[in-house]
Amino acid sequence: MGVKEFRHRYIVFEIDAPRAIERWELIKEFQRRASQMGLDQSDEIRPWLTAFQTNRGILRCSHCDKDKAIELLTSISEVGDDRVKISISTITTSGTIRKAKESL
Repeated sequence: MGVKEFRHRYIVFEIDAPRAIERWELIKEFQRRASQMGLDQSDEIRPWLTAFQTNRGILRCSHCDKDKAIELLTSISEVGDDRVKISISTITTSGTIRKAKESL
């Protein structure tokens, strides 16, 4: 029995918000929510914002944490210092960054 191979998953998502969301606002909120859900920076495998542009982005995670990462995304309802109300929906999940970028 060998060691399980680590595989990434790339989750493409879209944000519906009254204003443009900055990358740093989203990262800050990911970190806050991830620590609440047990996916924080101390874990070996953690969610990571790979790409973000014009309210669409790609979140990288492990194949084991895909469902938790989607739960993380959909649980975020506010971002920024002014607590802007947002809604995040996932578009697709891919095993390769190339396919994910095509959907972006």
